[in-house]
Amino acid sequence: MPWPSRSLVLLCGVSLLAFAGGLLVTEWFGEIGTDIDLKPFFIPYLLIAAVRFGLPTLAVGFGAAVGEGVLDVFEGYELDDPVGFVGYVLGFVIFGWYLHRVAADPSSRRGLAVAAILGAFVQAFFESFAFLLFEPAAGTRQAALSLVGNTLSHGSSSVPSRCSSSPRSPERTSALGCVRDATPTLRVGPISAFAIAVYDLLGGVRNARPF
Repeated sequence: MPWPSRSLVLLCGVSLLAFAGGLLVTEWFGEIGTDIDLKPFFIPYLLIAAVRFGLPTLAVGFGAAVGEGVLDVFEGYELDDPVGFVGYVLGFVIFGWYLHRVAADPSSRRGLAVAAILGAFVQAFFESFAFLLFEPAAGTRQAALSLVGNTLSHGSSSVPSRCSSSPRSPERTSALGCVRDATPTLRVGPISAFAIAVYDLLGGVRNARPF
């Protein structure tokens, strides 16, 4: 059943405000390195994990991108910001696509980990491309460092931590945290996520359901 337009607008607004609020906190720390910073990707990621893939995913991604854009206007709009806007939207859509279509299980820890890294990689690619395009003096090395650094800083911070478990109270990880009485799962870090992404995509894309 399609989402009502009012619900999509509300979801977009929640994503906008929540992501912009998170950015106000993370940007206080400044850049980790040249063009490498912290972004609260876990906020739109949680929203996307809680809804189905399609227009709701696009609404969350668009809202988060607008939230970033609004802050950019106040901070001083730059030539590379429109490129970054597209990267945000596509990155969050890719996250939702992988989580809901390829992994086909929003509660899967491995699916969440791989989707988080892939989404961050897409956004970081656009950001590093814009960095190289509008700051050619920086060179390809700095652009590559920006790509790797932002992928890890944005994506790995959104990878869920391992749930503790015991024979008496086994737990698993859902999209929103740990719940009891299920099979425990293992932690998947950013490097492992890249490795298993290739395997999952080769088999998962063929089996993914259509839009």
